[in-house]
Amino acid sequence: MTSSIKRQLLLWLLVPLLIIMPIAAAIQYELVLIPAKQEMDQQLGDYAIAVARILKVDGNRVSFEMTPQTERLLRTDQVDMEFFLVIGPNGKIIAGDSGLNTFEDDIAAGESRYVDRTLNGRPIRMLIYGVACGKNTCQVRIAETLIKRIRLQYQALIATFLSIIALGLTTAGVVLVAVRHGLRPLQDVSTQLAVRSLDDLRPLTLPKIPREVQPLVTALNQLFNRLSEASKAQKAFLADAAHQLRTPLSALQTESELALLEPHPEILHPTLERLNRSANRATKLANQLLTIARADPSVQISTDFAPVNLKEIGSWAANEWSHHAIKAGVDLGFELDTSPVNGQIVFLQEMLSNLIHNSIEHAGKGAKVTVRTYTSGVASILEVEDDGPGIADEDKKNALLRFFRGRNATGNGSGLGLAIVNDIARIHSARVNLVTPVSGRGLIVRIVFEPEQVIAS
Repeated sequence: MTSSIKRQLLLWLLVPLLIIMPIAAAIQYELVLIPAKQEMDQQLGDYAIAVARILKVDGNRVSFEMTPQTERLLRTDQVDMEFFLVIGPNGKIIAGDSGLNTFEDDIAAGESRYVDRTLNGRPIRMLIYGVACGKNTCQVRIAETLIKRIRLQYQALIATFLSIIALGLTTAGVVLVAVRHGLRPLQDVSTQLAVRSLDDLRPLTLPKIPREVQPLVTALNQLFNRLSEASKAQKAFLADAAHQLRTPLSALQTESELALLEPHPEILHPTLERLNRSANRATKLANQLLTIARADPSVQISTDFAPVNLKEIGSWAANEWSHHAIKAGVDLGFELDTSPVNGQIVFLQEMLSNLIHNSIEHAGKGAKVTVRTYTSGVASILEVEDDGPGIADEDKKNALLRFFRGRNATGNGSGLGLAIVNDIARIHSARVNLVTPVSGRGLIVRIVFEPEQVIAS
């Protein structure tokens, strides 16, 4: 399973959060509940002090006189039942509810003690308060049922649960946003690399790069720079080699043609023809290599482009290639409509020349080749159709590669024609489509120029 930085960050941030949340909930629950319970206990203490002040001590005689109104006030509560009990120094009940007269440890005067007991089957909270009665100690006991306390526990539990859930969800959301935002520079790098062609070796441009990502971007840019320098060196070598070969090859081609025209022994004629064909092929190959070097998409810039009408390129090709087609026994036709683009005329002429040459070379004698220029929507189209053997479907994915020749290929081509067409198309932001005609025989090579390369007619 592929490791994910995002997954690791989320695990390191969210898993501790899941552990911390229950602990935080328990702490918050106690922090809410303890003060509330202390407040209720303090209220019982206030009642005990108020009742203790009603006690009258005269020597060994202890009296307690509570009016009915005071007793009603003491026992009044909207939720719980209130109880009280006054016990004399000898353990005798002076006043109040006898049910509170449970056995308890002795208590000193002024001391308070809270205990949990049951009264008539109900749990109660009771305060035992020691009151000085001469040399002895009396007790005042105040108790109440636990309904308010139980409700408080539920309310505190619900409030704690909701607050922790809200906090947890908010924190998780913030973590997700923070992780996504923190990884955005890496996604930007990935996006820039994903949309680039193999020939685009420009440095990555990211306006705001965190320090942690800067080494990665710097390393990639250095790699692109080294690859660009290597590509330029390779292209320069290819261009120099092709250029240097053109002169001797042209001389060889001319000499072989002259040798065929001069009187010569009949036995040498096949050899001279093979020599002439080889010279022609080598000359074409050198010219193709030179075209590849010049049409390198990584060094071409759009400022060299100018408004061009593909119809004019087609007219040029008609004058240039008609006699070649007649000589090869191929019916070469043109269907030319206005088709404006931004481009470089020399490269567009070279592109169409390669397409026509391929069709004449591979379709064979008696074939029909048609050159079309037209517009479709906002796109300008250049296409060349022939009714030759075409390209097998399994070969189409490799047909644009250099030096690739399909299984149905005929003629003496070197496998560079469509590769040159593809390179020139890429520097014009166009795409090359290889389509089988409706008849099922032959091939349509369609060049579709993207809208940003199309100009107003």
